[in-house]
Amino acid sequence: MNYDRLTSRLVLFGHLCMAALLLLAVYFAEERVLLIDSAYQLFHDINHESILINDRRYSMVLSQLLPWLLIKLHVPLRWVIVAYSAGFVVMAYGCYILAVHVLKKRAMGLLMVFSLLAMRATFFHCISETFQLMFFAPLLYACLESLDEGRRSWWLWALTVLVELAAFFIHPVSIFFIAFIVLHRWIDSGRFGLPQTVCVALLVACVAVKMLGGQSGHDESFIPTVETLSYAVQHFFRLNSIQFFYIHFPDFYLFPFLLWLLTLIGYARRRKWVRFVMCFAFVTGFFVMSVVVYWKGDGPIGMERTYLPLLFFIGLVFLHDELPALCRHRVPAVTVCALYVLLATVSLVRIGVSTRPYANRLAEIGTIAAQARAEGQHKLLVTRSTAEAIFPVNIWGLALESMLYTARDGAENTVTIYMEDDDFDRQDPLYDDTDAYVAVNWWKRWSVDELNPHYFRLPAQGYLELVKTEEGYRLAPLR
Repeated sequence: MNYDRLTSRLVLFGHLCMAALLLLAVYFAEERVLLIDSAYQLFHDINHESILINDRRYSMVLSQLLPWLLIKLHVPLRWVIVAYSAGFVVMAYGCYILAVHVLKKRAMGLLMVFSLLAMRATFFHCISETFQLMFFAPLLYACLESLDEGRRSWWLWALTVLVELAAFFIHPVSIFFIAFIVLHRWIDSGRFGLPQTVCVALLVACVAVKMLGGQSGHDESFIPTVETLSYAVQHFFRLNSIQFFYIHFPDFYLFPFLLWLLTLIGYARRRKWVRFVMCFAFVTGFFVMSVVVYWKGDGPIGMERTYLPLLFFIGLVFLHDELPALCRHRVPAVTVCALYVLLATVSLVRIGVSTRPYANRLAEIGTIAAQARAEGQHKLLVTRSTAEAIFPVNIWGLALESMLYTARDGAENTVTIYMEDDDFDRQDPLYDDTDAYVAVNWWKRWSVDELNPHYFRLPAQGYLELVKTEEGYRLAPLR
């Protein structure tokens, strides 16, 4: 079967997938945005009318430009939330179009869609840096391959540099993506040419800049100690991180694993031993490292993004190296591509189905807020045990998420629900301070006067406790 004909059809399917992903991002905008980091970032952008950059991840600017502009124009909050959610997918779709139609690297466009196979909860964490890397990295590969082929125009060099900078400054794991890209291009082209040299030099310069700026406390928290490494190695097959992989292997990782095996067999049959070693070592090494570093495990969002880079490594070698060889044999090529289309379609459907707990959570916030407003109360506190009994998805950003959700229909409707530990100090004067509200547990006191009045307003009052009863809810004094 002709490789070009096959990939041209798959490219059309890729457009359908990206369009579907954009529609899902718009339709489920509130479920995606009003959740932990995304809510925190958007809340900051609205109040300060500026763009938030955490841990020197400067590429965050790209996804915030559109909502920031709408905030400056004081566009209603509902549309700001939609723009924030859609912005990530628009950026991803732009990478797809550049790779497929500008650089003519269809395999890299298909690689971007391939990441959907292991994505469910990650979709609802729209700020996910790993999701963005799954689009930046294939575009970077397409740029380097085009340069290796002799296309040395100034705009291609500029695009290559910009994409590598965007990839590097989105998350530290990008180092593994860039290293794999450079290594594969070196092997594939048979030489370490100028494009690879520039890419490595830029990577070294970026690492130096980041190190000179000091390490991020957030990034450092993921570096395991000698003790945790020892424990993780000794209990490798019983760690929480690998249990997630076991549980989700049939759904997320079975098809990519089979493609990895197929690629390794193809390398062996064609005696491509350098490629074989690179593919086996990189995938295996990254998997082991991921299991060890995240040995404690995490929620579905955290664990999905931990293993998501595996689909980039596997997908790149299969789509670039093995699929063209399979196209010499019609039945295997058609079978694999049919499974690719089927599984990507099923993944999109499952993303839509997975929205239920996130939607139910927001609906419950709306119910609580309506009762609180009816009683003239806008500042609520809920204990952790009560929150866990109420909300299907219960994470640290509840105070800001509830403010964003309730303010959609007008700033005067703002209600904040802060979650505290069960044994919190009920005598803390912070909860009686009428000029303050509590946002997050590492930075509690925020001033009501600093709220952007175009979007949020809280009255001068203290906190009441939200108590769950058999009939519903009641509001009670803290002491």
